[in-house]
Amino acid sequence: MQEDRPMLVARISAEISASTDLAEVCEWLIERQYNPVHVHAAHLPAIGLSTRLRVARPITARRAVFCTLWLLEDADGGGCVAAGTLRFVSHPTASDVRLSFAGLMVRTARGDDAALQLLELIASSVARRESAWQTEPISAAG
Repeated sequence: MQEDRPMLVARISAEISASTDLAEVCEWLIERQYNPVHVHAAHLPAIGLSTRLRVARPITARRAVFCTLWLLEDADGGGCVAAGTLRFVSHPTASDVRLSFAGLMVRTARGDDAALQLLELIASSVARRESAWQTEPISAAG
């Protein structure tokens, strides 16, 4: 039985700095393209759901990498919780990268918090590059 209530969608965005380089970012994105990441609800408390993080093929430029990101409910036929553009831009003289996400999120009042938590999770994953990310759930010890 389908519900007749309207779906709530909000624009979300966040930006952080990460200690990584664009080569590592590209490798991580390519690995994740065919191996969606399982994210426990505890790692994205603003969403409160177990999800799968999927990314599209990255588009590269001289000092930037862009890709589309989807966060899907981790259930059979799970719906899309968030979708948008993930952007990594390197600083011309420093070693850090600006990581940003802008998109839409369904069913949350804490969208920007969720976007920030998602970016922090991605930044730490790229930095540690553990093989467990390929198929295992993210652990708090990671």
